Amino acid sequence: MRFDRLSSLFLSPRLVRGLVVAAMAAVLAPAQAAGDPMRGKQKSEVCAACHGADGNSPTPAFPRIGGQHPDYLLQALLDYKAGKRKNPIMAAQVEPLSKQDMADLAAWYGAQQGLYVKR
Repeated sequence: MRFDRLSSLFLSPRLVRGLVVAAMAAVLAPAQAAGDPMRGKQKSEVCAACHGADGNSPTPAFPRIGGQHPDYLLQALLDYKAGKRKNPIMAAQVEPLSKQDMADLAAWYGAQQGLYVKR
């Protein structure tokens, strides 16, 4: 196979177009807010009243969030803020939080030890 035919296979317009679209998506896509656990710890004082300082609530009335996946926690907080999850206490708590605040909280609680289950 000649070089020009070989190079046309690797640099087909379809491939080039796909690479350009992928590169643009990577550059232009909004970055997922990466949470900072230390900032989350600072912001978690209010949360600790119900969920405990490390996310392991001392009472069964409130969920244990320590050790949960940060993506899950972030989505839950976003859903409370958007009204997709209905809880008047949580809705009031997330109202003033930015997405970065919520990502930081999710990172903090996600980094904590969760509930152990003996098998």
